Amino acid sequence: MALYLMLVLFAYYILKPVSRSLFLNKFDIDKLPWLYVLIAGVGGFLAYLYTKLAVRSSLRRAVDFAYLFCTAVLVLFWWLTQLRQAWVLYAFNIWVSLFSVMLVAQGWLVAANVFTPREAKRLYGLLGVGSVIGAAFGGQFTAWAVYHTGTRNLTLVSAGFVALSYVAYRIAIRAAGKSLEASKGAEEEPAFSFGEIFTSVRQHRHLQVIVAIITITFMVDVMVEFQFSAIAKVSYSDETALTAFLGNFYGFWLNLITFVLQLFLTGFVVSRFGVGGALQIMPISIAAASIGALIFPGLLSTGAARLTEASTRYSFNKTGMELLYLPLPLELRNRTKAFMDVFVDRLARGLGGMILVALMAAHLPRNRYAAVVLVFSAAWIVLSVVAQKEYVATVRKRLELRRLDLESARIPVLDPETIAMLEKTVRGENGRQAAYALTLLGEAAAYDLQPLVEESASARSPELRAKAFEVAALNPSHDREGLEAAAEKEIRVAQGPAVGQAVRYLIATAGDKAALARQLMRHANPAVRRAAIEALANYPEVAREVLDYQWLRENAAHKDPCVRELAALAIRAHGDQGTESLHRLLADPDRAVVREAVRTAGTLRGREYATELISLLAGARLRGEVVDAMACYGSRIVGTLADILGDAHAPIAQRRQIPRVLHRIAEQRSVDALFQVLTAPDLTLRTNALKALSKLREKAPNLEYGTGTLTRFVHQEAKRYFELHSALAPLRGNGGGPATRLLIRTLEDRLKVTLERVFRLIGLRHPPKQIYSAYVAVSGSSGDSHAAAVEFLDNVLDREFKRVLLPLLDEDAVMAQHGRDLFRVERKDAESALRELIGGGDAWLAACANAALAEHGGVKMAELNIIEKVIALEGVELLKNLSPDQLSRIASIASEVRFQPGATILDPAKPLDSLYVILDGAVELSSRSGAVTRAGQNDVLGTWALFDPDPLPVTAKSLDDVSLLRIGRDDFYDLLSDNMEITASIFTILVRRFRQVLEGGQPK
Repeated sequence: MALYLMLVLFAYYILKPVSRSLFLNKFDIDKLPWLYVLIAGVGGFLAYLYTKLAVRSSLRRAVDFAYLFCTAVLVLFWWLTQLRQAWVLYAFNIWVSLFSVMLVAQGWLVAANVFTPREAKRLYGLLGVGSVIGAAFGGQFTAWAVYHTGTRNLTLVSAGFVALSYVAYRIAIRAAGKSLEASKGAEEEPAFSFGEIFTSVRQHRHLQVIVAIITITFMVDVMVEFQFSAIAKVSYSDETALTAFLGNFYGFWLNLITFVLQLFLTGFVVSRFGVGGALQIMPISIAAASIGALIFPGLLSTGAARLTEASTRYSFNKTGMELLYLPLPLELRNRTKAFMDVFVDRLARGLGGMILVALMAAHLPRNRYAAVVLVFSAAWIVLSVVAQKEYVATVRKRLELRRLDLESARIPVLDPETIAMLEKTVRGENGRQAAYALTLLGEAAAYDLQPLVEESASARSPELRAKAFEVAALNPSHDREGLEAAAEKEIRVAQGPAVGQAVRYLIATAGDKAALARQLMRHANPAVRRAAIEALANYPEVAREVLDYQWLRENAAHKDPCVRELAALAIRAHGDQGTESLHRLLADPDRAVVREAVRTAGTLRGREYATELISLLAGARLRGEVVDAMACYGSRIVGTLADILGDAHAPIAQRRQIPRVLHRIAEQRSVDALFQVLTAPDLTLRTNALKALSKLREKAPNLEYGTGTLTRFVHQEAKRYFELHSALAPLRGNGGGPATRLLIRTLEDRLKVTLERVFRLIGLRHPPKQIYSAYVAVSGSSGDSHAAAVEFLDNVLDREFKRVLLPLLDEDAVMAQHGRDLFRVERKDAESALRELIGGGDAWLAACANAALAEHGGVKMAELNIIEKVIALEGVELLKNLSPDQLSRIASIASEVRFQPGATILDPAKPLDSLYVILDGAVELSSRSGAVTRAGQNDVLGTWALFDPDPLPVTAKSLDDVSLLRIGRDDFYDLLSDNMEITASIFTILVRRFRQVLEGGQPK
């Protein structure tokens, strides 16, 4: 890879002096500013376009295409330059600016996919050296070869080196044994919109400073480069001599000075003078060089200015700007940097070119351009001072919020302001902030953390002490006496979160780990015993010595659930071979024991536990842990899950949850397994499978998502939409009681869900984010955004998708006609629609239709209880935002209870465990103050019982025979753990109630 990058840079530093020399030799210098403008505009657009196209293909195909294309274009320009046409030289210079994006940037992307992060840390320095050597010797080679080949023929020579670099690339890929088919052909820049960016810049002073510095940097770059080119043109009137000079200058001297500055001075300057010092070096140096150019105008002074500007920009200024981005939130930082790369730097270069045009129009002598640069440099120095103050203020604010991210900045050193601020925070009163600051200092390169860790181990804050022991265990020092004493004291006190970390530190640094572990496992505090067992997981041989088979068997069968929980944890460190205790623990009656056993099964990934884990998927309370554990199995469990998912006789509660595991395992078999249930009769299973496919599509877009069958699934869902609509149409405005209204609400909800499934299916072929945005627009309103979304879909969708989707978005008046034309779905009368719904295979729709048919005078079917429950629950204010389907799930855990006259329903002396909805009868409510109220049908008793077990200061007694609907708290929690959308809706109501109370109103 080092040879590959060296040859690419070698070819680039042949092209760079050749393209500029040909241009300067052909045109007057006053044409150069217009070239800057064209490179900024046209070149920037072409680079952006290439990146967008490359992202859509694999990296292997993108590299193959880039090499073939670059070689062909270089040969073409070699022939075109013989014609000496003016436009050719403009196009050639623009092309050279694109060359670096296509091959140089792509080269580093190949390296990122070939090497693991560990290998990259070790080898990237070597790759960088290869790049520097290629650049330097490419320029030197140009200066020598131009006298033998001529300037134009060097283009062919560059094409030859491009071909050689492709050979090196193929050898590197073969030696690494890597396939680049699954990698994208370019780094996809984070999405941003100009409106969002401008809003962010307007709201963040920090961003305003960054934009200002970048703008002035590239404007000065253009102006300094222009002065240098103008003097070089005058000094070297011969094309060959000019090419040789530019090759030496850009290839050798510029790269050499930049390399020296970056390697030997940048780290020192940043660590000594901070962000402000790093940012000030470039404008101060340019100002000094510009003064020299004013006093002694000539090639030497302007060359020195150009060397100063370019070398400090690639070293001090680059590192300083990376640090300046550091305090910004990661997501905002990524979008902002993409905006800077795509727009700001190119706009600034274009502005620099226009300023030069204006200066020439004003007939300012060229030897006075340095004075203009000097003015810009002075403003730049002021900006760098402002930037330093803003940086410190933003770092302090982000540190207080514990949202500072040093690791993602990828900078080798940190400035003293940040270091000092972090040290001060570690010694501060806020324990959580102190622990966070200590973590950040641990990520800082070349920072001696040991003294601060020893100091923190005795701090007042338990959070900070815990973090100190955690850091010390990862980086044990030679002088450990103070830390060991602090850890032993922590264990003696045996309170707080630092105990576990103190135990792990002592075991990590102990000479006889087995003896210490045995001693700690006899400790009275369960937290100490647990931490000792967890620490042994890092030392399998010690774990097998301490946790022998007899210990595991005895503790796995112990009567104390806390001991059995420790046994489940110990199996994770020891293994279960020879005891088979984990099977017993997976079936333990205590939930905490089973939770630990599930985590252990996920760590061991034994096939013998898979059946038990799958059976646990049906339970709500441990489902999250079970899904995590099964996902740890990876591809080993996909076949088993696919078999159960496709088995119509397997428990539906298990099948519904399997998609949650499969979407975490990004491989083709997961996709195929999910596709096989998209025609399943169970609506929840279909929806869960489709959501899992959508997540897989975002995570692994290179997998195959039903190319041959996707259209069939879209047609199936679209037909279902028209069938539901034809059933809904005769029921609207046709009277009916509460059961009919419930059915109408259910059908409307089914239509929304079906439309969402259609869009999710389409999102498996087209960009998911764009399709989702279109879905939000068309489902939200019928205004301009709706029309724009329909127009977008009409232009981007495949013909078969458009044919069935766009009619779904049409007006209700023509929906029936679309249903007949596309799927022969005929409109029905109300009774026929109800009877068809009863036999349609959807249990909830059938129950609603049954009840509605009874209201319409038809034959009353058997099961109306669930409908009556849902109708009653619709009157509960806490549940009013739920759909009929969601209410039916709550109704399934509700039971009917009856009380005779005078019975006590709510007792202020007893804790609450249930909510009650009055179905029939009257209830008297009395408070301690003597106030009496009366509650009747659809009123709710004990709403807060679902969230607060404390008794209410209210007595509720039945006045006559009372029938109520009871919802128990435990059953309700189980339901919420498996239905996040219900949880979200209920919390929305609760937040609204709290807001009304805070605003002085009464909850409605």
